[in-house]
Amino acid sequence: MAKTKTPMTLLCGYLGAGKTTLLNQVLSNQKGFKVAVIVNDIGEVNVDAKLIADGAKITDTSSIVPLTNGCICCTLKTQLSQNIENLIKTGKYDYILIEASGVCEPMPIAQELETISNGVLDNVVGVVDAARLVDEFAGGNKLLDKKAIGEEDIESLLVQQIEFCSTLVINKKDLVTEDEFKKVRKVIEVLHPGVKIIETDHGKVDVEEVLATKSFDFEKVYASAGWCKQLEEGEVEDNDDDEDEHHHHDHDDDHDHEHHGHDHHHHEHKHSGDSGADEDEYGIGTFIYYRRVPFNRQKLDEYAAKWPKNIIRCKGLMWFADES
Repeated sequence: MAKTKTPMTLLCGYLGAGKTTLLNQVLSNQKGFKVAVIVNDIGEVNVDAKLIADGAKITDTSSIVPLTNGCICCTLKTQLSQNIENLIKTGKYDYILIEASGVCEPMPIAQELETISNGVLDNVVGVVDAARLVDEFAGGNKLLDKKAIGEEDIESLLVQQIEFCSTLVINKKDLVTEDEFKKVRKVIEVLHPGVKIIETDHGKVDVEEVLATKSFDFEKVYASAGWCKQLEEGEVEDNDDDEDEHHHHDHDDDHDHEHHGHDHHHHEHKHSGDSGADEDEYGIGTFIYYRRVPFNRQKLDEYAAKWPKNIIRCKGLMWFADES
């Protein structure tokens, strides 16, 4: 009798999209599984791991594995698979939830997860921040101009996170207008035609949409990307033109369409082998500030109101003077 493989769900999405909030919602509301969680953070301190433990009221801290100071799509890829195999071998868990860092590309992670013999990738959930697309990426239009997007542009990363998933959650719907949201959804439908889309705010998603869906199929997800569809349509148009002009030529029956294979990397992540791969590619770095005295709440609010534009996100645990 074949041994049952442990299902896994991968959560991907840009910094601040709402992955941790969604994960907490799922963990707090699911009852049918003994879930272990792997949380990735490119910084050396994993704030999200503590937020998950506190938010989901998890008492067994061994069920949360933090992977820090790197990215599970490159520098921490081997550690990811080793930790998953170790969790499964304990026999304590029957589901694994993985939260990637905000700068992770999902395809290399999926490829690594598919090598785990005693696990099966059940779902890849992409989380999109509707408000950020509206405010910083022209409602998503900046993601559609492929000719203007370089490999190292943030737009390239967002496109990959939207294109390579089996479930797409558009979060923070409440922070944009109805027309703005329609525009965001339309952009996503262009980038990933036919993907299952869930509209929400505050990361509220039914557990059944995330766990035990059996929705992930590598070849299907890869081939469903918008750029792949356009490529195929372009090939059809080229063939039609050839027939109209009576340009006959021999075609190799063994021609390999690599864009459907596992070994093809669209927008490949630079696996340079050093710990700064993420920062090198997208220019995203991390800085940790430690302080032993409490913050003045008003002064901190005033500083945050003038936040530099090159700071994408700030998260952490703070102590305020009026709380002491």
